[in-house]
This record gives sequence, C-alpha cells and structure tokens, in this order.
Amino acid sequence: FIGRLDPQKGADILMHAAPGMLHSSDMQLVCLGSGNKHLEDQMRGLEANYKDRCRCWVGFNEPFSHRLTAAADILLMPSRFEPCGLNQLYAMRYGAVPVAHKTGGLRNTV
Repeated sequence: FIGRLDPQKGADILMHAAPGMLHSSDMQLVCLGSGNKHLEDQMRGLEANYKDRCRCWVGFNEPFSHRLTAAADILLMPSRFEPCGLNQLYAMRYGAVPVAHKTGGLRNTV
C-alpha cells in the first residue's frame, strides 16, 4: 500500500485485514503513507506486531514510493472511490499487479 492514510483510500480496510493475512500466510507487507493519525498509529502497531514480515513508513517520499512500487509483486489499492489515480499506472509500468476495488478511474485503467 502506498498512499494517503484515509478511509477514501481504503487504508482502514487494509489495517483491518492485514493482521489476518499476515498471521495466516507467508506474505510480506510494505506500506508507505501519512494522513489520519489513528491509521498512522495502526500502521506502526502492525509493524511492531509483525516485525519479520511487515515494514511501514509513516510519511511520504515520492522517489522512494517509486522504488517500492518497482520492487513489489502486488500493489494493494483498496480505495472506496478514486477519481483517477496514478499508482495503478506506475505499478503496471514497473511490473507489479495492481489489486484494486472496481471504482472510478481504477475501474477504467486496471
């Protein structure tokens, strides 16, 4: 997940689902974003509880976001609504599969 930590972007959905996914599989999760203070705290807690398979950065750095996207296998985009969106386009360009809700611009581009 790379984006604004806000319910519009579905960050709360991810923070709710991530513990179960990390507990029941060998997946690794990387998150980069800032925004809603409660979601920032949840992201920090997720990393603290799954130190071996989860890394979360609170803040945003555009060059770093591109490096993360290029290194990813999958880019999670659980947005509730998305007028356009660029991250899915970056992901497809770098070879990561965008997994997104069928909404707005995501529906048109993924």
